[in-house]
Amino acid sequence: MKMLSVRLDDKEAAALKALCDETGLSRSQVVKRGLSALAGSARRGKTPGVLAEELGIVGCFAGPRDLSARVGHYVKKSLRAKSAR
Repeated sequence: MKMLSVRLDDKEAAALKALCDETGLSRSQVVKRGLSALAGSARRGKTPGVLAEELGIVGCFAGPRDLSARVGHYVKKSLRAKSAR
């Protein structure tokens, strides 16, 4: 097992004490859980859908709202329209 020394300013020390008092956990347990939570959220990353929404490209194109779900339907419809001409 590895040991780690961390220097906390007064505000950080007060926040750690408050968390310990609220949860009933030791300082080590609080720090370990915080590290696990932070590491877990960093690993998850953002999905392409979330990134597209953040970039503002979701819904920026004209067309049917269900195009991605019914692409085959729309391709057939387009081909029928072209052959009917």
